[in-house]
Amino acid sequence: MKAAHHIIKLYALAICTVLAGCGGGDVRSSESAVVGYSQDQRPLGKTMVYECSGYEFIARLGPGEMAVWLEDRYLILSRVRSASGVKYEEGDTVFWSKGEEVSLLVDRQRYSDCRLAPQRVPWEDARRRGVNFRAVGNEPGWTVEIQRDRHLLFVGDYGMERVMIPDPVDESHGSTRIYYGKTQANELRIEIVDELCTDTMKADSFPSQVLVYINGTTLWGCGRDLSYPWE
Repeated sequence: MKAAHHIIKLYALAICTVLAGCGGGDVRSSESAVVGYSQDQRPLGKTMVYECSGYEFIARLGPGEMAVWLEDRYLILSRVRSASGVKYEEGDTVFWSKGEEVSLLVDRQRYSDCRLAPQRVPWEDARRRGVNFRAVGNEPGWTVEIQRDRHLLFVGDYGMERVMIPDPVDESHGSTRIYYGKTQANELRIEIVDELCTDTMKADSFPSQVLVYINGTTLWGCGRDLSYPWE
């Protein structure tokens, strides 16, 4: 009986060896498959603005890829293996990061010391979405976005109020630009004067003063035009 039991154990061991160690081979194979792919800790779908030494760009992360808006073009970079850190590339454009260290290679020029600029995210995200003009105001906090021939968007009371007016009318009177429209529930008029404006809360300077008239309330703020070069 002992001899038979010993033969059965040897037979089982042989089968396990053929099947890559009864699952042990699968674990080692799985580990080797992810070598060179450090986890990217940044959240998916969030706009990020990077300021580098002599360059700046916008990035947005997706599963296995990164969208980047450079100064003159838009690209999708794919996740690739890296000896250390996290790496995305497309052609000769390469993004690499490890912790707080970030660099970008574009047109054979490497830009290092790239740092996140969170205060610019709302503006660059709006520009990425094709917004032509954006304004901000305080007490309570509000924002306005204008997409010509599409809509006006007012977000008030620190995000608690949201009004969208489709197909706005636009007019110019000297140095003043006017956009207005209404729905059954809301009426919105935006006047833009190209005179220097300073944010009363943050002391940031803007090239335009903005008056917003919404449902009988008048608000004052500052704003700027946003270009969209990535056609």
